[in-house]
Amino acid sequence: MSDLKSLMGVSMHKAGSSVTNGILKTFCRTRGYKVDDISIAAGNSEKSPPEVFVAAQDDMQPTGFYYGMARGPYVKDMPALAGLRLVVQLRDPRDCITSAYFSYAKSHVPPKDPERRKKFEARRQNLQQKTIDDFAKDSAANYRMRMEVLANLLADHPDALVLKYEEMVTDTDAWMNRIAAFLDVPMTDELRAKLAEKGDFSTSGEDTSKHKRQVTPGDHARKLAPDTIAELNRELGPVMERFDYTV
Repeated sequence: MSDLKSLMGVSMHKAGSSVTNGILKTFCRTRGYKVDDISIAAGNSEKSPPEVFVAAQDDMQPTGFYYGMARGPYVKDMPALAGLRLVVQLRDPRDCITSAYFSYAKSHVPPKDPERRKKFEARRQNLQQKTIDDFAKDSAANYRMRMEVLANLLADHPDALVLKYEEMVTDTDAWMNRIAAFLDVPMTDELRAKLAEKGDFSTSGEDTSKHKRQVTPGDHARKLAPDTIAELNRELGPVMERFDYTV
C-alpha cells in the first residue's frame, strides 16, 4: 500500500458528489486504499463541516488512504491537498443551483440533531417563500466563488482528475473508465457488478420529493426564466469557461 499516494475527492453541492464518493470508495477499496471518509465525521460532529475538514489535515497520511469528498470552498484552507491526488467532480453551476432549490425546499431529510433541525426548518421555510428564479439569482455569486476556488486549486495541482456530472449521467461507462485509468484499476466483471447499482442514473419521470429528482443535464433551461438565465450567464460565464462549459 505504501506506493498508493493518498486521494481525496473535491466537488460542490448538487454536482453528483455523493454518488461519485460512493463510486470512488468502491474503486479505492479495490485498489487497496483504506477509506477514511471525513464527510461522515463531519455529519456526526457538532462542529461545522469546514472546521472538521480543515482540522482533519493534521491526521492525513501521504499514502494509502482515500479521505472522501469535500464539497465546500473551505478546501482553499486545506494546504494538505497539495500533497494528495485529487478527483474533482464538476457540474454546470446553473443546474447545481436549480437542483439545490428543489433539494433544500422539498426533498432533503431534516437532520436528527435538534439544533441542526431547527436551522434546517428555518432555512426551508424561508426558501419556500422564494421563487426558484429569486433563489437562483441569490445563489449565483456563491457558485461563482465555489467554481473559482476549484479552478484555482486545479491550476497549481499536478495530479488531479477532472470529472463532469454531464458525462457521469449520459456516458457512464466512459466516466467510470476514466476513474479506473486514473487509479490504475482494471475494470473486471466483478468490479462492474459492484458498481452497477451505484452507476444507475435512470429515473421514472420527475419527482420533486426525491433526492434523485431528475438527472438530465440542462434542467436550468427548463425551470428558470430567460432573464434569470441571462443574469446567471453574466455572473457565471467567465468561470464556466475555465472548465469548458458554454453559456
